[in-house]
Order: sequence, then C-alpha cells, then structure tokens
Amino acid sequence: MMQRRVLPVIGILLAGVAGAALPVRWEVEGLSMAPGLLPGDRAKSGWFPAFDRWRDPRRFERWTLRGPAGVTVMKRVCGLPGEEITIVDGDFLVDGEVALKPPHVLGQMALPCTVPAARADRSEALFAIAGSVFDDVAFAPEERRLLVPVRDLGLAAVVRATAVSATGAQADFEVRIGRREVRVRARAAGRHAIVAGRLDGHFVATAWPMPDHQPIPGPVPAGSPATWTVSRPWGGEGAIETLRVRVAASGDDGARIEHVVVWRDVHYLPPATGAVCWRTGAGECFVLGDFPAGSRDSRDWGTVPLAALGQRLEWSARRSPSR
Repeated sequence: MMQRRVLPVIGILLAGVAGAALPVRWEVEGLSMAPGLLPGDRAKSGWFPAFDRWRDPRRFERWTLRGPAGVTVMKRVCGLPGEEITIVDGDFLVDGEVALKPPHVLGQMALPCTVPAARADRSEALFAIAGSVFDDVAFAPEERRLLVPVRDLGLAAVVRATAVSATGAQADFEVRIGRREVRVRARAAGRHAIVAGRLDGHFVATAWPMPDHQPIPGPVPAGSPATWTVSRPWGGEGAIETLRVRVAASGDDGARIEHVVVWRDVHYLPPATGAVCWRTGAGECFVLGDFPAGSRDSRDWGTVPLAALGQRLEWSARRSPSR
C-alpha cells in the first residue's frame, strides 16, 4: 500500500516540476513593442520562467509586467534601480549619459528608411540624404501626429566573399557614414553582415558571418555579436548627408554586395505632460515601449516596482503570413 501511494505522489511532483520548467507563451496585441513585436506575433519566456522573479533585470531586456490596470503588458526595461532617467532630443540618458544599445537590441528596434539609392550595384551602394529623415512608420498608417527628425541613421549590408578560400585573397568592404569610415575584412568565403551608423551619440560598427540560407526579415540581420566592434563618440559632426558601402579590394572579383538597407533608430518622445526626467528608487525600474508614439509606459505611469515584472522574453516569432 505504501508503494502504491508513493508512486502517484512522485508522479505529481515530477509533473509539477515539468510544468514549472516549461516556457510561458503569449500572443502579441497592440503596437507598443513594434517593430520587433507586431500584433499576432508569438513570444515566450525561457525555461523555468518562475525563476525570473528571483533575478534582476538587465538594461534593454524585454519583460512582461503587470500594468497599472492589472493587465499583462510587454515593455523594455531601460532604467535600473537608483538611476536618473532623462529623454533628450530622442535619446535615452542614464545619469546624464546616453545609453548605447547593443547590436541585437538595435536589431529588434531599427526601422528601414525609404531613401533612394544614388548608386546600387554589386560593388557599391550609395545613399544621399536630402533633407530630414522623420520618425514615421509603415506599420501604423492611421497614426496622426507631428513627425520629428531622427538623427540616428545607419547602413546594414549583406556582402559575399566568394574567392577568399580558393585564392587566399582577402576581401575588404568599406562603410562610410557621413565622414566616419570603417573597413571590414572578410577572411573567409561566404556571406557576412555589416552594420554601421550613428547610434545613441556614437559611431558604431560590427560585422559577423551569416549562413547562406538565413533570411533577412528586418533591416538588421539576426545573429549579431553582443557588443559593437567599433564604438566611439560621434562628436560635433552635423547631420548625416551620405551613407555608403563598397567593395574596397578583392582578389579575382571575389566579393560583392548582396543586400543593403538604410535603418533608423527609435526616437523617444516625452509624454503629454512634458516630463523629461525621472528617478528610480532602490526597488524600481523604468520601462518603455519600442514604438514611443503608440505606447503607454513609465513616461505616463512613472517608475515601476521590480515586483511587477513577470517573465523575461527570450524568443519571438513573426506571425504566419496566412493569418
């Protein structure tokens, strides 16, 4: 009798542990986290989601949280405990310094810009910025508001080196953002992603190898490194007038440009109250949506208790085109 009673109890315990280990899944509603998360997209936590309540959030992570009305919402943790948060000219500052987004976060937030190419072929792509680039969005065509100019622009390119391994040649690709320039050397044959631009008051650039079969769903390809290879203050240079990527040198015609797009960063907006400065307490954070014009967040609510955070989002997938 004892053995018969113990076995069901063990089964119940194992089922409970397995249930606690499974990721939590959500379907996205609304546009507050666009363009990375659009209505109908799927998102989920990591394994053992209950443990998220016992870890401190990191800057720029996406979390679920309990909103003021008790509804679960998704936001990005931008301010951590004990910080002064300000929004100045579209940038997000922490204790007076612009918070620089890492490459993978830019990949979740960047938007493509419709900028005609002055030249576009397999060896060079050149874009001339005539006038201002504004913070309009294609995913909210019914939006009605005063658009504002965006300063943070860049290029994302997919390039291919085809003759490096066969001949020993090294293919060079040169990216120029305004008067800032960086050169990327492909030391192995295959596809490579290159991202460079003005971001959060810095000139940034990085590159990484890409699988041949990997699609390019957004302006910044997936798989970027955790940090920028090049990151230095932008300085006093004015508006960006040109963006260019070109094959700087190659052996036996072994390099070409396959894809290139101009991207812009999110431009943070102050709330209707005009507030631009907040301070988080010891057990508080500051959360923002990725689509400032369509998000209610800490700009409206104020700081959020860490206890209100639910699960950290580790994975998302675009909704099926048939939906």
